[in-house]
Amino acid sequence: MKIRTLRLLAKEGVSNVYKNKLMSTASIFTVIVTLFFLGIVLLLAVNITSNIEVMKRDLDITVFLNVDATDFEREEVTAYIESQKKDGIVSQYRIETKEEAFENIKKEIKNEALLKGLTAENMPMSYYIKLNNPADSDKVISDLSKFSGVNTEYGIGYNKDRLERLEGILKAFNYVLVTLLVVLSTVAIFLISNTIRLTVFARRREIEIMKYVGALDNFIRLPFIVEGLLIGFFGAVIAYLLTYQAYEWIQHVLNSILLNLGYTTLRLMEFYPVALRLFIIYSVFGVVIGAIGSLLSVRKHLNV
Repeated sequence: MKIRTLRLLAKEGVSNVYKNKLMSTASIFTVIVTLFFLGIVLLLAVNITSNIEVMKRDLDITVFLNVDATDFEREEVTAYIESQKKDGIVSQYRIETKEEAFENIKKEIKNEALLKGLTAENMPMSYYIKLNNPADSDKVISDLSKFSGVNTEYGIGYNKDRLERLEGILKAFNYVLVTLLVVLSTVAIFLISNTIRLTVFARRREIEIMKYVGALDNFIRLPFIVEGLLIGFFGAVIAYLLTYQAYEWIQHVLNSILLNLGYTTLRLMEFYPVALRLFIIYSVFGVVIGAIGSLLSVRKHLNV
């Protein structure tokens, strides 16, 4: 097909969007609604993933030494943790001395009778270790359990059940996200194809004449494809702007609530780091579902 012909057909597709204002508006609105909900879900998915990773990194490996651990045994454990920090496995750690442990337990247990006879010397020294990668927890726990000063029976904990629950939540949310993506895409393609099908039906006489004079299917099909592409792109741009405004409001409200509840590490991320990627996703998604919707409707109505 010649370049001149392609330009003519592309211009015809642009003209169709303007001529069929009602149908085009309905299709654009369909794309806007679909992409808006998809974008909000995607942004929430990114935030949930990010915050779960933060929560996983915030989990401590707690290591209690034996009450009668010697200075050498304590130094041995400290040296190991320091070496892991230099290797980038441990992000940070803190030591709780016997005295600090005793003060903490006094704050928790208000009943003086229960504290009778208990002194700082009866308390174990402990370590609270944060990892850069929670996947390294098994190795670190295994290594720590080999030290003679560590209480291996009750002295090492990581709350792995919580970690597995967080990973399970993330996996389930990903399944929900994929399902929503498929459902929203199907609905958008169906609605757009139906809308453009009405346009094709309204111009069926014109299509019949073009077929009778020998016009190729591609010649007839291209203006409708251009129409679908434009509808998808216009819808994507408007949906992107609406998503930006809605997310800014949601971010402000939820961050304020999380801050008031004391969850200082949990935050909704700024929009700008993902702005370009989201715009590309919107544009590609809008154009693709617009083109597919056009192809499906035109293909069905070319047999005249």
